[in-house]
Formats: sequence, structure tokens, C-alpha cells
Amino acid sequence: MIDRVLRVATLPRVGETVVALSSQSHAGGKGANQAAAAARYGARVRMLGRTGSEGEKIVDALRDAGVDSRSISTTDAVSGNATVIVSDLGENAIVISPESNTRLSMREIESFLSLARAGECMLVQNECSCLAETIALASSLSLRVWLNAAPAGDLLRSLPLEQLCGLIVNEHEAFALTGASEPHRALELLASRVPNGIVLLTLGARGALAASGAQRIAHLGFVVDAIDTVGCGDAFVGVFLASVQEGAPLEIALARANAAGALTATRRGAMESLPSRAEVDAAAAFPAGTRLVRGGG
Repeated sequence: MIDRVLRVATLPRVGETVVALSSQSHAGGKGANQAAAAARYGARVRMLGRTGSEGEKIVDALRDAGVDSRSISTTDAVSGNATVIVSDLGENAIVISPESNTRLSMREIESFLSLARAGECMLVQNECSCLAETIALASSLSLRVWLNAAPAGDLLRSLPLEQLCGLIVNEHEAFALTGASEPHRALELLASRVPNGIVLLTLGARGALAASGAQRIAHLGFVVDAIDTVGCGDAFVGVFLASVQEGAPLEIALARANAAGALTATRRGAMESLPSRAEVDAAAAFPAGTRLVRGGG
């Protein structure tokens, strides 16, 4: 996705027009950000995607982060794009237009997965095309399938969640899937639908909850002076998956993921604001609730 970021003093209310303080264009998209975050943390990452010619800068950014981008096409007529409005408080509102992302074919997906090995982790988002078919195919190939159920939408209710190794949602997505507005209740309902996997429910600045079998873990997150919260959730997902894939215990992976999300909020942009492994590990070693300070603007 091409992220077009508009910075404003306050987010506009319904019917209100505000003047942007500045505008910028960045490489972004949930899948791309998450792939870059995992690669920066040290995971070996291969990505399948589709974009237009203006998305070539996304491919360059992914390559710089260490992602194998050879399966990303840049020949589509229109790139997926997002308009991101960010306030002085670091809050954001986002409108996406998937465009090229919806034109990824099942044939391309089958070709991509034919190179995967049993036991490897496959991460998909609710922005992906052929989602239910992809989850079913990956499961049949003995891949560890993870779904970041973002953005929330009606499609989520029909997906085969029981085939997942892991499900990651925020509070809005958890409500869309369960109708429960209380996080712990939503977590339990989702855990019953992913009986053989892990469910993560992210709570923004309040940290995250995790369920795995009978195990329940809460991590309160870390405190930062947020500049821009775009990409924080993607940093969380990428670092968590990289940690799990290398065998880290759930509580350690959760602490690292929360540290990555918090540190990302201290810099502007999405992919360019992702922290290094050294930064994440240093932050994750502190107790939950610690105030983190990150240099570099």
C-alpha cells in the first residue's frame, strides 16, 4: 500500500473540514510493514504481493529491510493506497483502497506456497484476496497459518478460524468477530474458535492479552511519548511472529512485540520507523509499564 500521510492538529469530526499541516507519501501496507518488522528482527521472510509501478519504492524498502521480495509484482494498473490522518497527539484515522491487493490470483498464491516447507509460518491479513482459500491451502500443506484480522469486516465471520495456528486482533476486530466489547470476554470467545492455536488481543497503549490452551497472559505494554501510532500494530505482529518462529516462550514474545509497537510510535512513518532487534530486546528487558525513550527523531 502507498501511505499518504496527512498531519493535522486534531482529527476531523463528522462533517468537519480541516487543513493539513503537512503531507507525505510512504511505503506501507499491513503485510509489507509486518514483513519488514519480522525481517528487521531477524526472521527469514518471503513476501507475495501485488502493486503498481509507484509501489516499486515499497519493494525497495522491503528489500532494504531484508525481505525476499522476488514474488512481488509491480505491474498492476493501480496500487493499493491508504490515506492516513495523524493528529498532534499521535492518534490516527485511516481509509484504505485495496486496489491491486484484490487482484492477486489463486494461481499466484498456489505457486508461492509450493515453495514453502511444512512447519513454516504463513501470515495473512484481512486485506488479502482469496483469504479463505489461502488459509485452507496453507493448512493442507502443514504450514503454521497466522491471521491478522485487520481491517475488520464482514468476511471475518466466515473464515475457517479453527484452521489457524494463531489469530491476532485489536479490540475493534475482536468485537466484529464476537460481539463482545469486554476484552477478556472477547479473548475467551475467540480462544474457543481457535482451539489449537494462540489468540492475541492488542489493546494499544494498554498492552496485549494472549490465550494459548489453558494459558492466559497479560502484558501491560510500555509507556512512550507517541509521535505517530501508524505502523505500531504491524511492528507488534512482525516481531511477535519472528519471536515465536525462533522458539521464544509466549510471555517473552509478547514483551518483545509490545516493545516493538511502543518504539515505533516514537518516530514518524510506518516502515521507516520500525525498531532494530537491538532496540526491541533492550526495551523488552524492562518491566511492563516502563517508560521508554528512543533516540533518532
